[in-house]
Amino acid sequence: MPTMRKLTAEEVQALQDKGKGPRKLVEEQYDAILGDYEVGDYGEAELEPDEKRLTVRNRLRAAAHRRGLAIEFKRTTGDLVRFHIPGRDGTREPTTASTQRKGRRK
Repeated sequence: MPTMRKLTAEEVQALQDKGKGPRKLVEEQYDAILGDYEVGDYGEAELEPDEKRLTVRNRLRAAAHRRGLAIEFKRTTGDLVRFHIPGRDGTREPTTASTQRKGRRK
Protein backbone atom coordinates (compact mmCIF):
# COMPACT_ATOMS: atom_id res chain seq x y z
CA MET A 1 0.00 0.00 0.00
CA PRO A 2 1.49 3.42 -0.92
CA THR A 3 1.94 6.10 1.69
CA MET A 4 -0.19 9.17 1.03
CA ARG A 5 -0.25 12.71 2.31
CA LYS A 6 -2.19 15.86 1.59
CA LEU A 7 -0.24 18.66 -0.10
CA THR A 8 0.19 21.96 1.71
CA ALA A 9 -1.18 25.19 0.26
CA GLU A 10 2.34 26.27 -0.72
CA GLU A 11 2.96 23.02 -2.59
CA VAL A 12 -0.36 23.33 -4.44
CA GLN A 13 0.43 26.92 -5.40
CA ALA A 14 3.88 25.88 -6.69
CA LEU A 15 2.29 23.17 -8.84
CA GLN A 16 -0.31 25.55 -10.26
CA ASP A 17 2.28 28.24 -11.04
CA LYS A 18 4.78 25.84 -12.62
CA GLY A 19 3.96 26.47 -16.29
CA LYS A 20 3.56 30.23 -15.95
CA GLY A 21 6.19 32.75 -16.88
CA PRO A 22 7.34 35.54 -14.58
CA ARG A 23 5.16 38.15 -16.32
CA LYS A 24 2.01 36.12 -15.81
CA LEU A 25 2.87 35.56 -12.13
CA VAL A 26 3.40 39.31 -11.56
CA GLU A 27 0.13 40.03 -13.38
CA GLU A 28 -1.74 37.65 -11.07
CA GLN A 29 -0.14 39.24 -7.99
CA TYR A 30 -1.28 42.73 -9.01
CA ASP A 31 -4.77 41.41 -9.86
CA ALA A 32 -4.97 39.88 -6.38
CA ILE A 33 -3.83 43.13 -4.75
CA LEU A 34 -6.44 45.21 -6.57
CA GLY A 35 -9.09 42.57 -5.86
CA ASP A 36 -9.52 44.12 -2.40
CA TYR A 37 -10.32 47.58 -3.80
CA GLU A 38 -13.74 48.87 -4.80
CA VAL A 39 -14.94 52.10 -6.38
CA GLY A 40 -14.21 55.03 -4.08
CA ASP A 41 -11.27 53.39 -2.29
CA TYR A 42 -7.85 54.98 -1.90
CA GLY A 43 -4.60 53.08 -1.58
CA GLU A 44 -0.88 53.47 -1.55
CA ALA A 45 2.02 51.26 -2.49
CA GLU A 46 5.40 51.55 -0.86
CA LEU A 47 8.10 50.70 -3.37
CA GLU A 48 10.86 48.22 -2.69
CA PRO A 49 14.42 49.46 -3.39
CA ASP A 50 14.59 47.52 -6.68
CA GLU A 51 11.18 48.70 -8.01
CA LYS A 52 10.58 51.63 -10.31
CA ARG A 53 7.66 54.00 -9.78
CA LEU A 54 6.63 53.92 -13.45
CA THR A 55 6.62 50.12 -13.56
CA VAL A 56 4.39 49.85 -10.48
CA ARG A 57 2.00 52.48 -11.87
CA ASN A 58 1.76 50.68 -15.21
CA ARG A 59 1.12 47.34 -13.53
CA LEU A 60 -1.58 48.84 -11.29
CA ARG A 61 -3.18 50.56 -14.29
CA ALA A 62 -3.21 47.29 -16.26
CA ALA A 63 -4.71 45.36 -13.32
CA ALA A 64 -7.41 48.00 -12.87
CA HIS A 65 -8.20 47.84 -16.59
CA ARG A 66 -8.55 44.05 -16.43
CA ARG A 67 -11.07 44.48 -13.59
CA GLY A 68 -12.99 47.18 -15.47
CA LEU A 69 -11.99 49.91 -13.02
CA ALA A 70 -10.50 53.33 -13.54
CA ILE A 71 -7.48 54.37 -11.48
CA GLU A 72 -6.10 57.83 -10.73
CA PHE A 73 -2.64 58.41 -9.32
CA LYS A 74 -1.99 61.21 -6.85
CA ARG A 75 1.27 63.11 -6.78
CA THR A 76 3.70 61.91 -4.12
CA THR A 77 7.40 62.06 -3.44
CA GLY A 78 9.80 59.37 -2.39
CA ASP A 79 9.03 55.67 -2.59
CA LEU A 80 5.25 55.95 -2.35
CA VAL A 81 2.59 55.59 -5.04
CA ARG A 82 -0.86 56.79 -3.94
CA PHE A 83 -3.96 56.04 -6.00
CA HIS A 84 -7.75 56.37 -6.07
CA ILE A 85 -10.33 54.10 -7.69
CA PRO A 86 -12.96 56.56 -8.98
CA GLY A 87 -16.26 55.71 -10.58
CA ARG A 88 -17.44 56.84 -13.96
CA ASP A 89 -17.30 60.67 -14.30
CA GLY A 90 -16.01 61.02 -10.73
CA THR A 91 -19.04 59.26 -9.24
CA ARG A 92 -19.06 56.09 -7.18
CA GLU A 93 -20.37 53.98 -10.08
CA PRO A 94 -17.95 51.37 -11.42
CA THR A 95 -16.71 51.71 -14.96
CA THR A 96 -17.11 48.78 -17.28
CA ALA A 97 -15.78 48.02 -20.71
CA SER A 98 -19.23 48.72 -22.15
CA THR A 99 -19.39 52.23 -20.65
CA GLN A 100 -15.92 53.28 -21.74
CA ARG A 101 -15.66 54.72 -25.22
CA LYS A 102 -12.82 53.67 -27.45
CA GLY A 103 -11.67 55.47 -30.52
CA ARG A 104 -12.75 58.80 -31.81
CA ARG A 105 -16.18 60.31 -31.52
CA LYS A 106 -18.49 59.76 -34.48
